[in-house]
This record gives sequence, C-alpha cells and structure tokens, in this order.
Amino acid sequence: MSAVKSPQLGWYLVDSVPLDQMLGPISFSRNLFYLSMALLFAIGISASVLLYRNVQRPIIKLIRGLQSVQRGDFSVQIKEKASNEFSFLFYRFNEMSRQIQDLVEKVLGEKLRAREATLKQLQAQINPHFLYNCLGYIINMAQMKEQEAVVSMAYNLSAYYRYTTRMERQTGSIEEEIKLIVNYLDIQKLRNERIYYTIDIQGEMLKQQVPRLLIQPVVENAVIHGVAKTYSSGEIRIRGEVSEGLCKIYIDDDGPGMTPEQQEALNRKMKEPLQEEMGCGLWNTNQRIMHQFGDGSCLHFTKSPLGGFRTEIIWQMPVPEEPRHPLHIKGEPLHADDHR
Repeated sequence: MSAVKSPQLGWYLVDSVPLDQMLGPISFSRNLFYLSMALLFAIGISASVLLYRNVQRPIIKLIRGLQSVQRGDFSVQIKEKASNEFSFLFYRFNEMSRQIQDLVEKVLGEKLRAREATLKQLQAQINPHFLYNCLGYIINMAQMKEQEAVVSMAYNLSAYYRYTTRMERQTGSIEEEIKLIVNYLDIQKLRNERIYYTIDIQGEMLKQQVPRLLIQPVVENAVIHGVAKTYSSGEIRIRGEVSEGLCKIYIDDDGPGMTPEQQEALNRKMKEPLQEEMGCGLWNTNQRIMHQFGDGSCLHFTKSPLGGFRTEIIWQMPVPEEPRHPLHIKGEPLHADDHR
C-alpha cells in the first residue's frame, strides 16, 4: 500500500495492492524450484536403479564368476537374460569356463594315464630273481626223494607267482600283500632253515589298498642283505600300525645292518634319480608309493631294535575302512627233519 499527497487539492492518493498478488511470483518460483528438485531426485533414483540393474549387478556377477574360476571351480556358469553388451561378455565367459574345464579334465586324464603307466613300468621292473634258485631246490629235493619239501616249495612258489603275475589290478590290499610275504618267507625258510619271522599288522590296515608288490622287495632286501649275511642271524619281523593319520610298516632284521653314514646315504639316494650302482628294488618301491600316495609318502631306513636294519614304509592314511581284526603270523625256524 502506498500514498501520494496532492499539493493543489491537499488530498492523498492512496494505491493498495493485495499481498497475494505481490507474493504470488515468489511462491510460484519457490514451488517451481521444489518441483524441479523432486523431478531431479526421481530421475537420479531411476538412473541409479537402472545403472545398478544394467551395469553394477552384471559386473558383480562377472566378478563372482571370475573368483569362482580362481578358486578352481570351472563349472561355474553365469545366467543372465540381458540383451545388452554384458550378454556377450557372459556368453564368452561361459564359453571360456567350459573350455578351461574341458582342458583341465583332459590334462587330469593324461596325468592319471601317465601315472598309471609309470606305476606299471615301476612294477614291471620288480621281477623276483630267485625263481631259478627255487627250481634248483625243487630239482635237488626231487633227486633226494624229499616229496614233502618239493610239494611245499611248489605250492608256495605257485601261490607267489600267481599273485605277482596278475597285472589286471595295479593295487592290492595289505592282507593280500602279507599272504604273498608268507609265501615268500616260507620259500626262503625251505632254502635257509635259520630264517624265522613274525608278522603283526593292525586290523584297520588290512584292507588298505597299496601298489602291488610293495612290501616284498623290502622283505627280500632284509633276507638277502640282512639275515643271509651272517650265520648267527635269521629273524625277520614285520609290524604295521596307524599313527597320526599315517600308515607305517616296519621291516626289521637282525643282520649286520649299516652304519649311520650308510643309512643316511641310502635315505638321500631315495630322493635322487636312479643311479647305475644302485639296485632298483628299494628305489622303485619308494617311487611307486610316492606316485600312489603323494610326496609325503616314502621309504625310510634306520637301525633296527633287533640290531640289524630297519625299513619303514610310510604313507598317508586314506579314507578309513571297516575295522578288521589284527593279523598275527609267526613262522618258526625249520629243523633238518621238518620237511620230511
């Protein structure tokens, strides 16, 4: 409201404007500003949702898929119905994952076949060389009319070679291996009356699958290089136990044994390539058990409580089998008239 005085009339000219008319443009500008901010906020929210759904979420899926591949899960597949650029990335990722999985399976198959071939090669090298001596023994006993000795030798020799020549299976149970050892030691007892043996194996070990002819070369080494070295020795002791998740078989003899330096040198040679001056029996056995059960498995040599030589066969305990009763076998020394 404003007023102006007229000098001629002495009156006042009063002009009034409604308040709403004055504040109307301000209110309109304010409301327009609020509406613009609301529209901008709504557009921002919509853009964020679209950005998350069409960009951020596909990127997260792609990252998770790559993390799964990094962990070794090559079967992961990203499922997305998007029809944008990410659909091409997902398609290529799925193709890459399938190709990697196929490649890994092929490499694993080749590795298993190579491992099997190596096991067969190592097993084929273990060929018991005492066959001719056994046949000579049979001939001598036959000439001497020792029928029971001939039958006993032929029976044990037949059972021994029946097991050693069965190549359709590359593994056998500890129980089967022990039966083979009994046949072998009974053959040796017929040839050397001083030999006697004891076998004590925990029941939970009997069904454990190991490479065939795993224990026999070690026992043969104990017979040839242990008890056969002196006339005062003749005991072979075989014991098996499970300790701290490891299966352990100890083969002891009461022969002359080795010095600590010789034992250390032999343990070291087991980790080296096969050398010409080394016999292949123990080295092959060490390689076969490592191929079967991994690098934590090995043959270890030390002094025996019997005073001679001890060989320890150690491997990682596989999946537990059904409990079995322990196996105790004792083979007494033969006397001169025992086979008559």
